[in-house]
Parts: sequence; C-alpha cells; structure tokens
Amino acid sequence: MKLIGYCRVSTDKQGQEGHSLEEQHVRLKAYVAAHPGWELISVESEVGSAKNMNRPKLQKCLHLISKGEVDGLIVTALDRMTRSLSDLLHIVNTYFPHDQPSNKKTNLLSISETLDLSTPNGRMIVYLFSVFGQWQREITSENSRRVSAHLKAAGKRYNAQPLFGMKVDPDDPSRLTACPQEQAVLDRIRELRCTEGLSLTETVLVLRDEDLRNRAGTYWSKPSISRLCRRHDFYPPSQDGELTVESSAHS
Repeated sequence: MKLIGYCRVSTDKQGQEGHSLEEQHVRLKAYVAAHPGWELISVESEVGSAKNMNRPKLQKCLHLISKGEVDGLIVTALDRMTRSLSDLLHIVNTYFPHDQPSNKKTNLLSISETLDLSTPNGRMIVYLFSVFGQWQREITSENSRRVSAHLKAAGKRYNAQPLFGMKVDPDDPSRLTACPQEQAVLDRIRELRCTEGLSLTETVLVLRDEDLRNRAGTYWSKPSISRLCRRHDFYPPSQDGELTVESSAHS
C-alpha cells in the first residue's frame, strides 16, 4: 500500500516545541516501516491553522488520493489535518467514502487514534473522536472565556496580547497598564467618532492623513476600526442626541 504522510504545526514556534514537524515525520516513518507491504512515498509538511482547509500541502495530499496516485493518507493524529468536525467529516466522506469500488479503495490512517478506515469500526471511531474533539474544544474555549473575564475584572493580564491601548506592566507582568501612545490614538478616535460624528470610512481617512497607525505600524482599516469602536462604544450621536449603533457594512 502506497501512502503519503502529512505533518502540520500551527505556528513556527510550535514547530520547535511539542509535536514538531521533525518528530511527526519520524513517527510516520517508523510506523509505516513496522507494517510489511506499506510504503511511505513522501511526507508533506507545513505550518498553518487547522481552522483553514486551504493549505497547499494538505490539498496536495487529498489531490493525490482523489487521482488514485496513492492508496492512503497517514497522519500522527487527526487534528493534524483539521480540528473542525465538519471539515473532518467532509474529508472522510469525500476522499474515503465507505462505498468505494474494491479496486480503488483508499484509506486514512492515524497513529494516535489507531485509526484505519478500511473497516466499519474504523469509520465509527473517527466519528466518535471527531464529536469528542469538538466537545473538548468548546469546553476549553468556554473555560478560557471565564478565566479571562475573572482576570479582567481583577485588573490582571488576561491574554497573551493586550488589547490596543494597554501594555504589560513592566513591574508586574501579570497586570496591564495604559500605553500612553496608544491611549492618545484612542482619544483621537473617540473624538472623531463621538464628538465630530464621523463615519467609519471618514475616521479611517483622517487617521491616515494624520499618520496615526495601529500597533503593527500599518494604517487602520475599516474592519479594525469597526471592531475597536464596538469594543469601546465609540458611536456617533444621532440628531436627537441618542447614540447611533453603526454597522461597518453600511458606514
């Protein structure tokens, strides 16, 4: 059975720690070598988010499967391909359907889950792992939101990257303090929106004219200004003095 391997890490940093690309590659080679009759023709590796299916190397692997140029795809764990339940089910049902012709059967193998889609039990396992993985991610996300809210209320640092206008306190890395330069930009945006009543588009243009940039050093975009204004309630007053909630799509 000719197999193509796929390895992924989310970031370059993760590529140096934990399940690095090199470690995944070694596991794939060792696992295939332990099974007589299996051949690992190549291993495709890339850095990218599991939330995005449009990854060149993953698409290359799936293309080879669809063209019948390899007999199967092997990964160290299912989440190397995707963390999305819907995307995983799409991959399984599209490229490894249960009703494949006997002379064109393809297989998906995962080392961590001991997964083999060539059997009904294997297909059942992939669905169960997918549902459990989705549940686990949602629970983790909910817990993270609760912890962040608690830390925010206590005036402590609650995320790796402070929101615009704040910075990590040099005397206490667990706390945040105001960033004077960014606060000045916020004050200007508040003035443009709440006092002068400018639209999002007009605000972006004024900030560009005044060379007031975001933290990355680039000019503000309409979506980024829209998110910031929603967060701080920077809305232009209507003619009757009431605040107007403005949609970024119609500004």
